[in-house]
Amino acid sequence: MREAALSRGAAPGRPVAVMVVDDHPAIRLGVRAMLSGQADLRVVAEAAGEETALRLMAELPDEDRPDVVLLDMHLGTGLFQGIDLIRSLVALEPAPAVLVLSAYGTDQDVFAAIDAGATGFLGKETAAEGLLPGVRAAARGESVLGPGAVNGLLRRMRGGGPVLSPREVEVLHLLADGLSNRQISTELFISEATAKSHLTNIYTKLGVESRGAAVAAARREGLLRAR
Repeated sequence: MREAALSRGAAPGRPVAVMVVDDHPAIRLGVRAMLSGQADLRVVAEAAGEETALRLMAELPDEDRPDVVLLDMHLGTGLFQGIDLIRSLVALEPAPAVLVLSAYGTDQDVFAAIDAGATGFLGKETAAEGLLPGVRAAARGESVLGPGAVNGLLRRMRGGGPVLSPREVEVLHLLADGLSNRQISTELFISEATAKSHLTNIYTKLGVESRGAAVAAARREGLLRAR
């Protein structure tokens, strides 16, 4: 796993500044409502995608620069964009803590987020009782993992299961949806040859030789999220 850049943390005596990144307005509204009643937390910005989030990080004044970014990994074009955003955020100086808040908690999602540099991973079903302490802990530079994320990482560490790249996970989900190689290439804006290359890597990592076997193996390994 890559080591995330150190977060500056919230300044003593100052409320923790939070940016919420999610492509669903209702989710952003709900998260803002949970945080708004807390004297030590404040939402300083919202973004629906990678480009806006990075622009705001560059434009916000120092006093409003986020200490914590609450991020949904599955933005617009899917997992790949969210992972790319995590990497971009933790490369900033100073870097915010990135806390993933996702409706999808497959083992692969958790592993990819932490590997990219996220401070933690919580499911969107997390109530205020779990989210609020999680944000505060992330601001202090502590790791934050919900029960499902902890179990997934332990399974991965103990079992040595297959680890797919974020792009391979996206290809796998499209494969499970029944898309052809050409359709996968169109959906992900990649060449058909690249799509085939990803499929070959998936087959090798899962130890299978067909599309159906790959989907079945991925479900057994917890690599496919529920639709």
